Amino acid sequence: MINDISFLTGIKDPGLKFDQDGIEDTGNLKILHLIKTGECQCPVCGRPMLKNGFRKRPVKIQGLPIANVPTVLLIKKQKYICPSSAICPQTVTKIAPIIGIKAGCRIANNVKQAVTLNLSKNISQKDLGEQYWVSASTVGRIIEACEDDFRPVKGWLPSTIAFDDFKSGRFAPKGMSMILMNPVDHRTIDIMLSRTSRALRTYFYRYFTRRARLTVKLVVVDLYQPYRSVIQELFPNAHIIADHFHVVVQAYRALQKIRIRVMNHYGPGTHEYRALKRFWKLLLQKINSLDNVHYYPRRNFRGAWLSNSEVIDRLLAMSDDLRKAYDYYQTLVDAVDHQRCEEFKSLIKRKLTNLPAELQKVQRTLRHHQKEILRSFKHHLSNGPIEGTNNKIKVIKRTAYGFRNFFRFRLRILMALKNSHLTVITCPKTKNSPSNLVA
Repeated sequence: MINDISFLTGIKDPGLKFDQDGIEDTGNLKILHLIKTGECQCPVCGRPMLKNGFRKRPVKIQGLPIANVPTVLLIKKQKYICPSSAICPQTVTKIAPIIGIKAGCRIANNVKQAVTLNLSKNISQKDLGEQYWVSASTVGRIIEACEDDFRPVKGWLPSTIAFDDFKSGRFAPKGMSMILMNPVDHRTIDIMLSRTSRALRTYFYRYFTRRARLTVKLVVVDLYQPYRSVIQELFPNAHIIADHFHVVVQAYRALQKIRIRVMNHYGPGTHEYRALKRFWKLLLQKINSLDNVHYYPRRNFRGAWLSNSEVIDRLLAMSDDLRKAYDYYQTLVDAVDHQRCEEFKSLIKRKLTNLPAELQKVQRTLRHHQKEILRSFKHHLSNGPIEGTNNKIKVIKRTAYGFRNFFRFRLRILMALKNSHLTVITCPKTKNSPSNLVA
């Protein structure tokens, strides 16, 4: 009978027994009538206590659903008494505790554990509560109870770190927060509320010791200039590595601005305007992957049969600035993809006067961060893992229809991602053959 109770409820308490009412099935609810009894020791003298009847009202406990039907445990608890004596000056009374149910709580521990395990999935708090027949507020309290498991280790930081901002919510200044990650093993270290310099200093001084910060040797970050002074202050022994994506995006944005400028120069309704608007994605495609074998009729070029390479040639013939921007963009992409230092150095040596106005600012930026970009070629590190993580964070926000509480938002992210605080060990899958099932 005890085995039946543990099988149905998952609560392994040897003192639990079925009451005379047994199991009641109302169709929409399963009610298990149980009794909690057994031996009990006095907490004062240690002698066995005397049984003193049962609690008047049974305790109502929310258990795990059985066959997707909500299950309630109605448990009659045994009362105990230890009369006053020379060893116990006062009379001691006690109510039988239940293994697997926290005192004063009306939800079984295994229900909370099941909710916690499912928090790593892309599911809202409301839907998760409905799955285990608890309220969304209860799920929120379960999330907050996990905060101690995700606190940063004060005396530890990896030798290589990377951080980047992402759009979080109104609870953050300017709606932007920061994610801190180890780019080597792709494990998330923590989520920071704000990306401001003051917030970053406060965070690292509060949660990490100086010895931990001195162990950081490499920091991967974008080209945002205010981060540089903060990094040099917080991590004196670290070298900065410029993220590849933010390097290439400088030329990408300049190319787009020049294309739009050329379109507006010709004006709406012109052949050039329509062609530049129609084939803008081809301009961003890597030149090595352009198709020059297959030909298609191009309506924007009077039905001429052209390959993608020939379309690019005709687009670049419309503007000298567009041709220079395209060559600059493709050269930068090739240098970054193949870590070609000499090609990158020759690119940033081009005279500013020979470049369009939009590219001159890009040229100054790349020159200013030249050492950081060349260092990225050497160490082969980038913020790629963070960019992929940002996409998953967007999915979490969209599923929950946004968050108003940063602490719950942070914990949901850390639970859903690989992190440095908690590792879930899963058993390997094994095939059950008929011989294994025979007792």
